[in-house]
Amino acid sequence: MSKLLRLIVVLVAGLTAVSLTAVSAAPAPAKTWKPAIAVYLADGGTPVGATQLHPGDTVVVKGTGFDPAANTTGGLPVPVPPGVPHGTFVTFGAFSPHWKPSTGAPESARTTVRAQTKWVLSQDALNRVPDVPFDMRRTVRQQWVELSRSGAFTARITLATPKELPANGRWGIYTFGAANAVNAAQEQMVPLNYSTAPGPNTPVPASKNLVWAYSPTFADTVRGTTEGALSGSGGAAVDDAGAMSFELTANTVRNGKGELRYRGTVVASTRFHLLEIALADPIITINGTRAVLSMRTSTTDMNGDDVLRRVALADLTLSSAQIARLERGDDVTGVAASFRSAITPASLAALSLGAASPVNIRF
Repeated sequence: MSKLLRLIVVLVAGLTAVSLTAVSAAPAPAKTWKPAIAVYLADGGTPVGATQLHPGDTVVVKGTGFDPAANTTGGLPVPVPPGVPHGTFVTFGAFSPHWKPSTGAPESARTTVRAQTKWVLSQDALNRVPDVPFDMRRTVRQQWVELSRSGAFTARITLATPKELPANGRWGIYTFGAANAVNAAQEQMVPLNYSTAPGPNTPVPASKNLVWAYSPTFADTVRGTTEGALSGSGGAAVDDAGAMSFELTANTVRNGKGELRYRGTVVASTRFHLLEIALADPIITINGTRAVLSMRTSTTDMNGDDVLRRVALADLTLSSAQIARLERGDDVTGVAASFRSAITPASLAALSLGAASPVNIRF
């Protein structure tokens, strides 16, 4: 090979290497994300259209074009830490005509039922939510719907009527940035033909057979001091005043002895669910004029109804006349109660230091 040919080969090789390096180093074109949602009936394939819907009906929401890496700036610092994608809320509700966070609409313009709100987030972002010292990851996972790398998700939402409705609210499925993240492109809405009247799938309210406020300050502390919430399910409910109620499942009281058994779960949570405790499935064990009220409670201050164990909460004092009424299945109200020691978890024990509220037993 001549010196000239050798030089040409070297130059060509060098230019090729430079070219390849330039190609490999060139950034890939940015993907254009165009969020969109479609809503279907419970079968996941029939468009919802103008179908009349009622409380308890289920719809399927399918989203595309939602950027998994978006919503990293702004927003609340918990439960998703700064710099981690905060994701997107998908919910049903009656929103004001002026509802979008990107235009400065207040939170009061977006009325929802939190238990039916879904949190769309990638698996990678969820894994970056801390689980110590507070299990923030659990908080998100309770509502979580996975967002794929391509920006798609499928969420099932059971419709429920919010307690408060804004003026001129429009029923529909809405999406917007989660945890106060603001992203105008992700603010989507599909209207629904919804009636608050009961339908074939509307749950029948549970009977309020055991009614207990726990303590005179219990509801105010949870809802006010900790900016938290009280919610009931599975036979339990919480009224506007904060009194818990549970549904009777068995009454075996005979000759001054026996049990009253109830079902349902009430969850008390602080803001951001830093603490979350459950009170479930009460039993009143009667032995003469003395009785013990026990419930299944959370094993820790942060695991809600994930793991429960039965704990004796209060001693009750009954009169002979009240016992006779219980045996006949007649209402007994104002039963005196006093908290027991060694209540767990610790946060529930702290809420049990004062007087216990009286217990009302209804049939």
